[in-house]
Amino acid sequence: MSEILIRNARLLDTLEGKFTSGVDIRINGEVIAEVGSGLKASSGATEYDANGRVVMPGLIDAHVHSMAAVNDHMLLACLSPYLVAAHAKENLGAMLRRGFTSVRDAGGAEGGLAEASRLRLFESPRLFVAGLALAVTAGQGDFRRRPEHTMGCPMCRSTRTISRTVDGCDEIRKAVREEIMSGASQIKVMASGGNSGNFHIETPHFTEEELRTMVTEARSFGKYVMAHAYGVTAIRRAVDAGVRTIEHGNLIDEDTAKYIADKAYVVPTLTTYEAGIKHAPDFGTKPHIVEQIKDVLERGTTALRMMRNSGVKLGFGTDLEGICNPYQLREFALRTRGGETTAEILHSATIVNAEILQMEGKLGVLKPGAFADLLILDGNPLEDLDVFQEDGRNIRLTMVNGHVYKDALPVQ
Repeated sequence: MSEILIRNARLLDTLEGKFTSGVDIRINGEVIAEVGSGLKASSGATEYDANGRVVMPGLIDAHVHSMAAVNDHMLLACLSPYLVAAHAKENLGAMLRRGFTSVRDAGGAEGGLAEASRLRLFESPRLFVAGLALAVTAGQGDFRRRPEHTMGCPMCRSTRTISRTVDGCDEIRKAVREEIMSGASQIKVMASGGNSGNFHIETPHFTEEELRTMVTEARSFGKYVMAHAYGVTAIRRAVDAGVRTIEHGNLIDEDTAKYIADKAYVVPTLTTYEAGIKHAPDFGTKPHIVEQIKDVLERGTTALRMMRNSGVKLGFGTDLEGICNPYQLREFALRTRGGETTAEILHSATIVNAEILQMEGKLGVLKPGAFADLLILDGNPLEDLDVFQEDGRNIRLTMVNGHVYKDALPVQ
């Protein structure tokens, strides 16, 4: 089993938001074995001198769409699966370069892609997949044209798109089981309208009984449900049914935030709206939808501090697709604009997201027993989150599961 020793680190604890200098980290295989000072490594171990640089847990993005090669979901469903997989490889490699060592796919990626990532067939973060998101007929996520009965190729279960339509408890129960069979780590549900659907963004989808069915079925297999939801009715309905995370949640109010604070996490995704506004001419977005997206961005940004003050645990996500994928790191700036501190944002992107993934103590921390997922940086992220910009130019070393993907440390 390979051994790595990192010496002279300025260790960033994202739980406490503080540094400890002069720290050594010994890694044995995939996990951290020791953290302390003056540590010794066995003969033949690989050693790195951080030389006082910041060493921190790898970032986690809890809402990505790695398979979304294009922004048009109807077109996506018709693309060659080999082309879509090649785009996914490029998307995941870019996320890793930016410092994200784990990502949670929110619809589209399935177990085969996660296994390819685990086997290091290409450069990729650790990948948690949802398979195809569950959508109600005619609602958000039903990307069929009117005469169509399926999305894309029925022979491949439409696995080039990000969602599937299901109606009624029996269909939902079977769909949850099928997605888990295909390797899903969690189940995704489109619990409300959105910016690309046929109905108002606040329209709730699925009945409480249907939502409870998918939550119960997921829990039976040791999984959980993540719910796309914007308005208060959809958010409350999903949380009452037992979903673990609310995705987006931009139109939440204070009463609802207090109501769900001890029941569910919220994963804001602001950069997707800014990117969508910027590229509206490329997508042919209708003017009234552009105005809606602007409102969603403004209200979502304002809601950040209100949710924190109400006790809601906030994760970190981005929800980008197609040509918008390069805007992943803009989420930091937008979260800052919403009044969050750098320490709060890093806490969301490490500690809270690890909790969401049910990987407490394994991800988001650098301590004995945790997976060896870490970054060595030039600069101080507690002072300036721009250290992650320019596709991770200031990241000197990137490690996932004890495997070094990037080593740009100066030779001593």
